[in-house]
Amino acid sequence: METIQQQIVALQVGAKRLKIAVITLASVIVVGGFVAATRPAGDATFDIITCKGWRVVDSDGKARITAGTEANGNAVVQWFDKDGKPRIGAMTFANGDASVAWLDKDGKQRITAATDADGDASVLWIDKDGKLRIIVATLADGTITLPTKDFKKP
Repeated sequence: METIQQQIVALQVGAKRLKIAVITLASVIVVGGFVAATRPAGDATFDIITCKGWRVVDSDGKARITAGTEANGNAVVQWFDKDGKPRIGAMTFANGDASVAWLDKDGKQRITAATDADGDASVLWIDKDGKLRIIVATLADGTITLPTKDFKKP
């Protein structure tokens, strides 16, 4: 009889342990489901996001677009190619100027469009060696300029 009694006690202890394990597992599943249900799993919509900067990354985690403000009052947005090289940069300056620059695959500035706080606006074309070739500008007083420097027809 003692053997049967010992077996019954062992079964009761095992049943208690199994009951605790099942309750624990069920709790983990319920909590996990709740967390998954409250976390956005894709696109999100916000009315306003306030931050000092942001990065858009590709599937490899490389920054492809960055935006931020600098301590000197400038604001910058940059686009990068798949190799992480800057290709486009847009900037507003604390003094009221603004510009957008396009860079070649080697990171050299090739085209820039700008407006100055004083009312001037211009577009510059720069060759692969960094030499300024063409400037087109409209000045604040309405004057139009189209000077060229060492321009060669293709």
